[in-house]
Amino acid sequence: MWFTPDKKSRVPVSRQLYEKIKFFILSGMLRESERLPSSRALGKDLDIARSTVLEAYDQLIAEGYLETRQGSGTTVARGIVVMARTSVADAPARICADERHSGEGQHSAHISFRSGIPDLEAFPKKEWAKIYARVSESLPSTSFRYGEAEGVWELREAIAAYLFRMRGIKVSPRRVMITSGSTQGLSLVARLLRKKGDVVFVEDPAHTGMAAVVNRAGLRVQGVGVDAQGMDVSALQKFLAAPGADVAFVYTTPSHQYPLGAILPIQRRQALVRFAREMSCAVVEDDYDSEFRYEGAPTSALYELDPEMVIYLGSFSKILSPALRLGFALIPESMMDDWRREKRYMDVHTDALSQYALAAFISKGELERHIWKMKKIYARKRNHLLQCLAKTFGGAVTVRGQATGLHLVASFADIAFSDAVTETLYARGVKVYPVERYSLNGDGSHANEIILGYSHLTHEEISRGLEIIKKTLRP
Repeated sequence: MWFTPDKKSRVPVSRQLYEKIKFFILSGMLRESERLPSSRALGKDLDIARSTVLEAYDQLIAEGYLETRQGSGTTVARGIVVMARTSVADAPARICADERHSGEGQHSAHISFRSGIPDLEAFPKKEWAKIYARVSESLPSTSFRYGEAEGVWELREAIAAYLFRMRGIKVSPRRVMITSGSTQGLSLVARLLRKKGDVVFVEDPAHTGMAAVVNRAGLRVQGVGVDAQGMDVSALQKFLAAPGADVAFVYTTPSHQYPLGAILPIQRRQALVRFAREMSCAVVEDDYDSEFRYEGAPTSALYELDPEMVIYLGSFSKILSPALRLGFALIPESMMDDWRREKRYMDVHTDALSQYALAAFISKGELERHIWKMKKIYARKRNHLLQCLAKTFGGAVTVRGQATGLHLVASFADIAFSDAVTETLYARGVKVYPVERYSLNGDGSHANEIILGYSHLTHEEISRGLEIIKKTLRP
C-alpha cells in the first residue's frame, strides 16, 4: 500500500493510516470486497507497530468502511458509493507535506522553495503607511459605514486605468468587482456558475488550492493535459459532441501556466473561446503573476478576445503582499446582480479602508514604481538561480517556465521526488515542491520535476539550498 507515515507530525500515525485507507475507498482506488494486507504484513511494510495498524483497522471497521470475515481477512465493505473527488484536492498523503509546512515564513529555519511568495522585505512600508494614514484621516464619516459589495468606486476606477496601462485591457470600472483575494474571486465565480453545469475543466497539473475551491463549491474537476504550449485545448473538442455535456467553466492560467510556466498561444486561445461559445460556458482566466516577465514581449490577456465569455481574475498578493487580501474580477454585465448578492452574503464587502488606500497608491503611480523595482530584484534572483542550477547540476537538469513569474520548474534526470526524498531534504533544511503533487491524474509523468520559487529567497539561500539538494540527490 502506497503510504509514507509522517512520524514527526502531530497527527498520530494510526489516524494518518485511517485517513489514507478511507480516501482510497471513497475514491474507488480500493474496491468493494477487496482484501487488505494483514495487520502484521502492513505494519512490517510501513515500518510501524502492528498495534498502530490494528487501531486504524478497528476504527474503519467501526465506521463501516471495512469488514472482517473468518477465512477472508479484512476487506472493503460492500455498498459504499464512490465519491467524485480529485486526487489533488482530497488525497491527504499527497498534500499533507505542503499543509504541514504551509506556515513557513521568509525567515524560517528552512530554505523553502515555495512559489508565489513576494520579497516582503521590499514591501513599501513607509509609502503604504503614509497613504493609509492620510486616506483614513481625510475620508468623510460616511465612508466608514457598510460599503457596496462590488467594492469602493475609486479603487474600481484605479484598477481599470491600471489594467489599460499595464495590460492593454479596456474595461469599464463597472465590471471591476473587488474581492478579498483571488481565492474568494474564484469561489464566487464557482458558486455563480454551478447552475450552468457541474464540471470544470482545468489544466493538469494545476494549483491544489484552486481544485479545492472548485470542489467546495460542489463542482467536479476534470483535468486537461498541458504541454509546452499550455492547455491542450484540442482535447476539449470531444466534449462538444458528448450528449448532455454539462460544463460550468474552463479554468486557465494562459499568461504563465501554473506550475509548468507555458504561455498559451493565440491559436489555442481562440479555440478555447470558440469552445466556450459552443458549450455556452465561461472561461476563467487567472492572471496571477503576468507583471513579472523577463524574456520576450508581454503577453496580452485572454479577456480581450471575448469579455462576455471570459472572467478575468487578478490579485495584489504577488505584487504587494498576501496580507492585504485584495483582488478583483472582471465579469460580464449579465453576472453583476448575482455577483453583488453572492458577495454581500459572503462577507458584506472587502475591507473598505484598504481599498481606499490601494486606490490612492495606484493613482499616485506608487504601484507601478513598486512593480518596476521588484521586477529588477526578481530578475537578479532568477538569473542567480539559473546560474547556480547550471553550475551545480550541469546537463543533469533542464529548466522551463523561467520567462515569467516568481518560480521555475527544474527537471532532474533519473531522479524521482518521492515522499521519502522530500522528507529527507526537509530534514536537512530544504523544502521542495514536486510537480507530481499538483498532477490531477497522478500518473508519475512529473515525478522528476520540482517547482523552485525564488522571489522570497536571498542569493545565499538559493545557493545553499541547491547545494543541499545536490548532496542529497547525488551523495
